[in-house]
Amino acid sequence: MAKTYAVVVGVVLSLVGILGFVTDQMFGLTFLPAHNVIHLLTGLIGLWAGFGKSANAPKLFAQIFGVVYTLVAIAGFAGMVDLGPIRLGLNTNYNVIHLVVGLWGLWAGFAKAKAVTA
Repeated sequence: MAKTYAVVVGVVLSLVGILGFVTDQMFGLTFLPAHNVIHLLTGLIGLWAGFGKSANAPKLFAQIFGVVYTLVAIAGFAGMVDLGPIRLGLNTNYNVIHLVVGLWGLWAGFAKAKAVTA
């Protein structure tokens, strides 16, 4: 599951990062340059983890980004819009997306693998 998480999140975040440089708004989301860069970089890291040779990288990516995105969602729901001088433009739509991505990462990164039975 961690590999699927890393690849799917990597593809989606990379595309959102690129799309943000093409348009400044879509689906109730405002794409600010700093947020685009963060999405693009985290997406590329996810793709590296998901398609790389390290067997542990997808799990580590899911764990770290699960924690980070969940904390960003909580901070956003608590009223954080920007990260100090770094304009992110967080809103409820972003907070919900960050929460879903974060919780999925926590589940994918910390879930025990099922034993294969014959």
